[in-house]
Amino acid sequence: MHIDLGMSSQDFRQQVLYQAPKVFKGAVKDLNITWKQINELYQRANPTDELFRLRKGEIVPISEYVESFDDMGRTRYRFIKSAIYHHMKHGATIVYNRINNEPFVDGLAKQISHFVQAPTVVSGYLAFGSDASFKSHWDTRDVFAVQLMGKKYWALYKPNFESPLYMQQSKDVDVPEPTIPDMEIVLEAGDVLYIPRGWWHNPVPMGCKTFHLAIGTFAPTGYDYMQWLVKQTPNILPLRYNLSDWESDKDNIIQACNELSAIMTDPVVYDKFMQEHMANYRSDSAFNMQLFGNANADANDIPDDALIISNIVDGRTLEKGYVIANGLKININDDSQYLLKQIMQYEPISLCNLLQVTDNSISNDVRLAIAKMAELDIIELVL
Repeated sequence: MHIDLGMSSQDFRQQVLYQAPKVFKGAVKDLNITWKQINELYQRANPTDELFRLRKGEIVPISEYVESFDDMGRTRYRFIKSAIYHHMKHGATIVYNRINNEPFVDGLAKQISHFVQAPTVVSGYLAFGSDASFKSHWDTRDVFAVQLMGKKYWALYKPNFESPLYMQQSKDVDVPEPTIPDMEIVLEAGDVLYIPRGWWHNPVPMGCKTFHLAIGTFAPTGYDYMQWLVKQTPNILPLRYNLSDWESDKDNIIQACNELSAIMTDPVVYDKFMQEHMANYRSDSAFNMQLFGNANADANDIPDDALIISNIVDGRTLEKGYVIANGLKININDDSQYLLKQIMQYEPISLCNLLQVTDNSISNDVRLAIAKMAELDIIELVL
């Protein structure tokens, strides 16, 4: 499945990002989601993890659909399927937060991550009834709702609390809940809805099957920058002095503010923060033991039809001569930069197609470079 929003990442940033919700009709191309994939997604979930919940307005107590049992001397937990079926028949929604290591989910999340150049977190929502799983609320991150099966009604309301941070959820902030929608939308299979953080929304099933992924994007905020800067403040001498009273301390505080301002507005410091922020992010990717765990295998064993996907979130660092992927910062030469640009522009791109856009005389070097980048988890090979 491939997401095509019909506009470039740069145009999206200039025309849509943070401004207002936008529907991208039929944006999911080659939509081939199956019940087997959805059922296996939930089957593999941890029954006792708080990230997995049944909701019908309120959270259904876990004791109603999870049991514990002794499995040869070890306590295990399992879903009581009949209980889950009962709750779903009566309007409940299965909510599965922070899904990872699920191939079709990871693939869609990576596409959104690369498009907005920010880390992502994914939740899944499955329902058959017509009851809302939540009351109207806002999210503290931008969200792409990707409708994969059925349809769902969305009411959206303009923000009355701008750009909320993670600790400023709608249930915790004293602002009135809006009552008249500014937008009403029905998402159908293949549609994608972009919702900026702070926009109130109330998604409601429509009495038929509905399954969508909510892909939240987590670009760093100024607050994140300030938290990081606090760790640099021990180097500011006036902040190491003891405090006694305002008259005695104000000159030191003013001096400290000036020094902090100089640090905060230093582009080198800013770039260091961005590097550390991106280095904290990890991208799920598939194992290829037969290629990279096998001492007898080499780059020539990579199939020509292997699909190549980047694990780099923010490709803008390519112009600076380095990439950050899965905790590694790696300096790259011009040839590797060219290869990665081709991969990121056309991903998923097959190895044979990548070889076609490069000089035949360096095809072996390309294979070696791809093998090394895959081994380091800079790129993913889908075989």
